[in-house]
Amino acid sequence: MANQDFVKHNYASLIKRVTAVMPIADKLLERKMLSRETYSEISTEKTNHQKMRELLTVVLSGGPEVISYFYKVLKENEPYLVQDLEKSSSQTSSGELQSQEKIQDITGTPEDVLIKWNPSSIKHRRTIEELQRELQNDKNYKIGTLYFLVKEKYKIGSGSCGTEVYFGLRKDGTEVAIKKILKCQLNQSNFENELRLLQSFESRNIVRYMDFEEDTNFFYLALQLCECDLESHMKDLNNQENKDQKDDALKKIAVGVFDGLGYLHGKRVIHRDIKPKNVLIDSEHNARLADFGLSRKLEEGSAVNTNGAGTRGWEAVETLAPSGKIIYKMSSDIQVAGMLVYYILSGGKHPFDVNNSDRETNIREGNYSLTGVCDIAAQDLIKRMINRDPAQRPTIEEALQHPYFWDDTRKDAILRKLGDREEVQYYEHIYNLYNLMNGVGGNPTATLTIDEAIQRLEISKNKREEVRNCIHQAVGDDVEKLQKWCLTVKKYSVEKTFSAWKTDLLQIWTSKEINQKTPEDLLGFVRFMRNKLVHEKAQFDEKKSLNHFPDFFICLHGLAKDLSWDYNAA
Repeated sequence: MANQDFVKHNYASLIKRVTAVMPIADKLLERKMLSRETYSEISTEKTNHQKMRELLTVVLSGGPEVISYFYKVLKENEPYLVQDLEKSSSQTSSGELQSQEKIQDITGTPEDVLIKWNPSSIKHRRTIEELQRELQNDKNYKIGTLYFLVKEKYKIGSGSCGTEVYFGLRKDGTEVAIKKILKCQLNQSNFENELRLLQSFESRNIVRYMDFEEDTNFFYLALQLCECDLESHMKDLNNQENKDQKDDALKKIAVGVFDGLGYLHGKRVIHRDIKPKNVLIDSEHNARLADFGLSRKLEEGSAVNTNGAGTRGWEAVETLAPSGKIIYKMSSDIQVAGMLVYYILSGGKHPFDVNNSDRETNIREGNYSLTGVCDIAAQDLIKRMINRDPAQRPTIEEALQHPYFWDDTRKDAILRKLGDREEVQYYEHIYNLYNLMNGVGGNPTATLTIDEAIQRLEISKNKREEVRNCIHQAVGDDVEKLQKWCLTVKKYSVEKTFSAWKTDLLQIWTSKEINQKTPEDLLGFVRFMRNKLVHEKAQFDEKKSLNHFPDFFICLHGLAKDLSWDYNAA
């Protein structure tokens, strides 16, 4: 089908289904196929439907070149939609006469040919096949472009205020989950909010908006049909015997949740109702966040002051105010996402279900248990996320950078990058300088400046200037900064699995291979392991010595964060 015919033929579907309106408009503006005035008018429209209608008016009046370029950009931004529409058009064109004759023989109604089905779901295939058969003989199934039956066997679930969810089909045969929402004051506000947000989202970790209709009593919101929610999926994973495959699957879900939440926060949207029931799993096992009726967009500032929201037991501590308006921030989502990650990795447990106490009380008091998770890196991540102090919680981007998500390649790259920092290369001298100025092994010399103390270090003449420059780059001539810098290293070195790494590594490396002048703390260990990785990689990989120190990368990550060392390019 020619591009012009495609746009004209699918005019109504494009208005209803395209979500990436402004990104498409941006491209047309760059090519000067849209004037700035028209672009401004489109952007000020309140809904995606209105924006798309205005954009299509300009495109169709712009001639073949504009239409062709619009089609190209549409395909880049909405590949699945174009695929669906082209497939639907092809099927209609090739079998239209035959199908109409066949359906007319059965029902006498040519419109029934529109009840098509493009199978996608694996888990629900038989149910939808049965639904399609019933739809052919039922006269009370059609609401605009949506087809479904209000029967218990086709019911997926239900929510508050009369909301019910059913299996359904769109006019083009796409499988959908249809939220049947009773029109009332509360539902009206939540529905309009959810619809507005969903129409602006395009992420593989956010449930996809497909369509909506309404009648006198109900709204009908059609969403991408997923296989199940997280609660059901956890039951299936708990029965899986292969531990490695199970762990990979759980980590993939956690990453998906974080990516989805990161997408929302990038758009300055707070979810406010994160819980297992609001995480859906699609047919490719991707986790997708859902249910945005309670979500709020941060129009100004970094917080929104509104009525309480969320589900009991899945609320951040700062939102548990007794009454009145509550201030929500992105950090509120983070604490609840931390609870959800524990739920995922522990096989369905909640970190604040301890001592037979009320979950909400434990959230208030910060009383939690992480015994359901064995991975020390996962425990560290969860602790940071569920911290009672919102200011101490990581952002979602920081959470995704946590060592729990590092694979071996990433660990090697970070060890190389941080191990090559000048402060680490010359750390032995910084360590000795700190000890000298604090009188370790002799009289205190804190009255010295850093430059004066450097002159007393045992450093060869040709290295002294390099060391001095390195120390000045790290701490300047600030003695207090030097103290703080070295105490930070100490904080991440005491009572760790690698605190006696020289002794421990004698079981793996010979005493000649371990430089006794290297400080026996975190940065000394970093430099030693970096040298082994770079100069003796075969042995480094074979010996797997870092496996003996499970908290090493957690501590390195914490140190880098505290000292503002960047390793994102690693």
